[in-house]
Amino acid sequence: MARLSHWLDRVSITLGNVGCWLLLALVGLINVEIVLRYLFDKSTLVSDEYSGYLFVWLTLLGFGQALHSDLFLTVDVLVHRLGTRGKELCKLISSMTGLIVAVVTTDACLQLVQSSIRFGTVSIHISTTPLWLIQIVLPFGMVWLCLLYLDILIRSGVSLFGGKL
Repeated sequence: MARLSHWLDRVSITLGNVGCWLLLALVGLINVEIVLRYLFDKSTLVSDEYSGYLFVWLTLLGFGQALHSDLFLTVDVLVHRLGTRGKELCKLISSMTGLIVAVVTTDACLQLVQSSIRFGTVSIHISTTPLWLIQIVLPFGMVWLCLLYLDILIRSGVSLFGGKL
């Protein structure tokens, strides 16, 4: 189990690093657009569209690292006042809730991608990018979150119940 958690951590860090590179690409794209408009009165015509796509991708790829670093949607006011068992119980309940939400969201994201493929949906912008290429990160990111929540759920359950699950 420890090896799996370590592997999940490593992949989450790697995906977070990819998100960092996407952030740099987003900043670069926006700056190119600003320079082109200000100096040459021209436009890339795709910077707004692709900046939005990059933002969604870097956000979803960073979810795993944020979750495993305990920086993902936490409410510390109550949890810090609890003892060790209370903290583990909160972690167990929150990871169960997160897993349920992530599973439902994964299904919705898969349906969205399938619909875009089936109908050949493209962006309304000048690039006419096939939307499934952009949307594919949604189910990937949500499946990754499901795996991470499952890992936390198992580790919390083992910690709370002493391996008697």
